[in-house]
Amino acid sequence: MSSIPVVAIVGRINVGKSTLFNRIAGGRIAIVDDLPGVTRDRNMTLANWTGHDFFVIDTGGLAPGSEDAFQESIREQVQLALNEADAVILVVDVMSGVHPFDIEAAELVRKTGLPAFLAVNKVDNDQRIPLVPEFFKLGLGEPWPVSAQHGLGSGDLLDAVVEVLPAVEQSEEHEVSLAVVGRPNVGKSSIVNRICREDRNIVTDVPGTTRDSIDTQVSWNGNDIRIVDTAGLRRRTRKMDNVEFYSTVRAWKSISRGDVVLVLMDATEYPVQQDIRIAGKAWEMGKGVVIGVNKIDLGIDKDLWIASIIQRFHPARWIPIIFFSALTGEGAGRILPTVIEVARVREKDLPTSEINRKLMQAVEKVQPPTPRGKPVRLFYATQIGQRPPKIMIFSNRPEDIPENYRRYIENNLRECLGMRGVQMKVIYRKRKH
Repeated sequence: MSSIPVVAIVGRINVGKSTLFNRIAGGRIAIVDDLPGVTRDRNMTLANWTGHDFFVIDTGGLAPGSEDAFQESIREQVQLALNEADAVILVVDVMSGVHPFDIEAAELVRKTGLPAFLAVNKVDNDQRIPLVPEFFKLGLGEPWPVSAQHGLGSGDLLDAVVEVLPAVEQSEEHEVSLAVVGRPNVGKSSIVNRICREDRNIVTDVPGTTRDSIDTQVSWNGNDIRIVDTAGLRRRTRKMDNVEFYSTVRAWKSISRGDVVLVLMDATEYPVQQDIRIAGKAWEMGKGVVIGVNKIDLGIDKDLWIASIIQRFHPARWIPIIFFSALTGEGAGRILPTVIEVARVREKDLPTSEINRKLMQAVEKVQPPTPRGKPVRLFYATQIGQRPPKIMIFSNRPEDIPENYRRYIENNLRECLGMRGVQMKVIYRKRKH
């Protein structure tokens, strides 16, 4: 599978890049403030527009010639973001007119040769429309008037952006793509070497040795597996150095390429927030997920470890957890069989009769609620998608089904249908009779 495309948002300080980022991401993720240069580290998230998935990166504000000590680093990181991007949005401020910094930023964008879109921000009313044509002089084509704060024009801009993004191609038939991810120094390269039975990657005790993703082809029991070994994902800090930023972008792109994600954790410490964030991102993206706990040769209480991760990450109860030692090889033989099993579950074609039999068993065991004396009925269910499996349940009053009953139904279907290691999406739709 090819990686999900990347859209970089660039521009000078305080033109509203973070506000546009939040608008595209569908929530308030970046820190938004009137203080110039607030975005010091990079924000990156998965976005979707009209069925097109893409990563969007919010970069720091450019201020060429500024005495700000962060500026050299920001410019370098903007360049790194552009190196990874498939398209770029240059944001400018309609109220400021064409600023000298805009000209420098436009030149930086033009040199990349990427599809570029000029977003003229803060066009909050019709009176500002006549100010937009001035930005033609930046040489990036037709300016797109938008109001990131109010959403005006952002839909038209995104329609144009997704049209130029490369399509995400699926893996070759019968090939499973496995992304190996985790914090630095948890043993990603070591376990890939162990799986491959040869030293294909640099293995050291220095965190962050693997800076780029390296694909390795292996075969197990007649199954072709493409392994992507990624750079370690660090906890985000206020000042992320350039190589770490580059590695993080690459790692998220590698996750997007995987059918299954092996999330590596360190047996010598209980799961930390970054472990949960990595596993949660893979789960949220609909990937098959396997949790690998490395370094058991150093001693571990497995029951306590499992209880710890389930307490902090609820979906872990549905995810295979493998304990192994990349150093000695103990337990490593379970990895590829489990990956293949999860990949098959993710693309399962479930018989409609079996789905409905399990649904009716769950309903008979615990009847749906009766809010305001009006009974809720679940009529039937059918699978509407794969990778991950999606099931639609028809009901007379889906809006009245409480969250706890939805979880009950989903958990029962997941357990009865053997949905292990994948997110199973259940959608309810209204049917009158």
